[in-house]
Amino acid sequence: MVTGQKRLSRADRRLQLLETAQGIVSEAGTDALTLQTLAERAGVTKPIAYEHFGSRDGALIALYQRMDEDQISAARDAMAQAPGTLEAVCEIIAASYIDCCVKVGPAFGAISAALEGSEEMHAVKAELREIYIRTCHDAIKPFVTLAPSKARALIVGFLGAADALGADAAAGRMPRKTAVSVLTQLMLGSLSAHRAD
Repeated sequence: MVTGQKRLSRADRRLQLLETAQGIVSEAGTDALTLQTLAERAGVTKPIAYEHFGSRDGALIALYQRMDEDQISAARDAMAQAPGTLEAVCEIIAASYIDCCVKVGPAFGAISAALEGSEEMHAVKAELREIYIRTCHDAIKPFVTLAPSKARALIVGFLGAADALGADAAAGRMPRKTAVSVLTQLMLGSLSAHRAD
């Protein structure tokens, strides 16, 4: 039993466990993440890790959700400060997406891949993807005239490109600046034909 551990609030303990889990995945990959390893590394008992996540998949899903929420939050914060142009919005969306991928590194893709067979993860990914699509749609809506279904289709396409560019930037195969520039150009190229007057 672990003793002498500072007592944290439930929210702070969860954050500590998530940061520890991300460290394990970043250092040794998703296979190295077990609730036993997580508990040992965080300096808590195994039941505490189970209480927060229930299973290894639960911990990976929580990590994925946290990274996705950080990405959406970064985009919203940046857009709140941006000048009101389509160019600025596209660049902010591109930069926040790529920056999140680079910050997390290859762990984001590894976590997603580790959970591919999980029905729960498919549901979580679909829900988070829809939230991100709505966030992007809300950001571009003042500048373009697109039916919601067409806007959604374009944003889904942008996200596919963003995933690929972000993975290359996170792995060091492409400079961050190049990834942001290419994604911004792809977005602008698709949206410029639909500018609002």
